[in-house]
Amino acid sequence: MLQLYLFRELNQDKIIQALLRFQESGSIEDYFTAAGGLLEFSQKRAVTERTISEYVLQTMLHSRQLLNLSGLEKYLKHDIDEICKYLLFYDWDALCQKCNVLPIASIAPQKDIDTGLNSFIRSLRELVRSRSVSEITGALIAHCEKFGTGKTSAYAALRWANGKLEGIRNTDTITFADLTGLKYQKQVLIDNTEAFVSGKSANNVLLAGDSGTGKSSSVKACLNMFKDRGLRLIEVGKEDLTDLPQIMEQVKNRNLKYIIFVDDLSFESSDVSYKQLKSALDGQVEQRPDNVLIYATSNRRHLIKETWSEREGADGDDIHRSDTLNEKRSLSERFGINLFFLSPDQEEYINIVATILSAQGVEMDEEIRRQALAWAVNYHGRSGRTAKQFASDYLSKMV
Repeated sequence: MLQLYLFRELNQDKIIQALLRFQESGSIEDYFTAAGGLLEFSQKRAVTERTISEYVLQTMLHSRQLLNLSGLEKYLKHDIDEICKYLLFYDWDALCQKCNVLPIASIAPQKDIDTGLNSFIRSLRELVRSRSVSEITGALIAHCEKFGTGKTSAYAALRWANGKLEGIRNTDTITFADLTGLKYQKQVLIDNTEAFVSGKSANNVLLAGDSGTGKSSSVKACLNMFKDRGLRLIEVGKEDLTDLPQIMEQVKNRNLKYIIFVDDLSFESSDVSYKQLKSALDGQVEQRPDNVLIYATSNRRHLIKETWSEREGADGDDIHRSDTLNEKRSLSERFGINLFFLSPDQEEYINIVATILSAQGVEMDEEIRRQALAWAVNYHGRSGRTAKQFASDYLSKMV
């Protein structure tokens, strides 16, 4: 029977335990338990046809023990020897044939899995193809050093939801080349993030400006540019800012770099949750880990709404009024870099439309120009988002 030191998750896993009981006794009931679980795995998470091997290896990759193996080499060798003997190198097809049931060692994946991190998928496939104990050991350690461990290690972008990190599938593939204009803003963001992933000093960033001008898209393009160098994005809603210390605690000792991304950030005058963000930016509650930055977008330059009573001093308390306003206005100053995104002028807007259409083989002419300008008047005004929406509508109507 399988006895393990480090990969104890395998001893509690329902599918793996069913496989081992099927191996030991030929139990058809256990066969169907394992088969059902493996079929579901092949539909949702598998990236190779070696279903049992991949399932076992993905389960092993959830172990946090792999993050620090110093002094544990003999236990690692023991475990991998056992796992290879009983699971990875076992002839499951022969056992299935002997028991007159359908083979389950190889099941074609039902669909491509898009985690936004193709390098993870390639590394996992190489790991599954390993055919010796030494190959598996080396590939396993190399994989964990690059991508970390746990269920979210396969993903470039994560979200904080219900008190835990979740992977995001089918992430936006936008690149900086897709963003017309914004030369200064893009370069500042690239330089800051380059310094961050290189282990140098870098700043938190506030991207402020008009709606649809490329703020969120610039952050997503940043992730796509640097994700293969260990950058990850964590989306956090404004309502979850009180969880920032918990999020930082979870990721602070990992080899990866994390941008905590707060989109469309603003606060009402009565909302005091901004104080948690301020504390995180200042490192007042707990020192912000070196592998974490905060990038936020907002349609407001000053993130917190001010009331007339605060400005005029409804109670006549000028000192307290000044303190309140200074505290609220200072939040944006806590970001080391403030980048401003303005709505494009008419020619910049037309140039964005022309760039999008040209990528689809359509050249700008006077009629398209007229329609694009009319679209901006009728829908939301001039912005990169409006240009994209017009181009999408125009292309959909082409014969």
